[in-house]
Amino acid sequence: MRIEDHLYFAPNILFVDVDFGGAELPEQFRARIRGFYLGPAHACAQGGHAFAAGALVLLCVDALARLQTGDEVVGRRFKKFVRDNLPSFASEERADCLYGDFRNGLIHEGRIKSGAQFSLDTGETLTEINGVVLVNPVLLANEVGGALDRYIEVLHGDADARRGFSDALSRDHDDDRAMNGVV
Repeated sequence: MRIEDHLYFAPNILFVDVDFGGAELPEQFRARIRGFYLGPAHACAQGGHAFAAGALVLLCVDALARLQTGDEVVGRRFKKFVRDNLPSFASEERADCLYGDFRNGLIHEGRIKSGAQFSLDTGETLTEINGVVLVNPVLLANEVGGALDRYIEVLHGDADARRGFSDALSRDHDDDRAMNGVV
């Protein structure tokens, strides 16, 4: 995000201050995901905007799945991530629904498919009522936040995982880094 002449990696973290390859990177990444995706999703939900909140959370899942799995096939990495990291979507059927009906519908068509819906009124992340799948974007965001926190702990404790993560993130942001004098 650019503000005036400064490009931000996360709220309050300039690209020039990102510790690519260093020990601070996992926490800076957590700040990015919470500040650009999960926090705004919660704010949208508080304003009654379930659709916008859900879209932000699904974008976040895409970002995490790409970095965590390293798989180049979008559907495969998305579904693997949700099955492995989001308890409400551990079954293949539920992972397929979140990917096909919610993620693909929103990203490619601006709608949720198969009559599925986001709802702030359900007490579970995923509920089915009369054959209609409902996803609570706040509870989904909470599950994604838990997955993020577990991933950050892995990065703190495993130097090889942190190095692979740093390499992938650096490649993703080569242009941003070059435009801001970061080597």
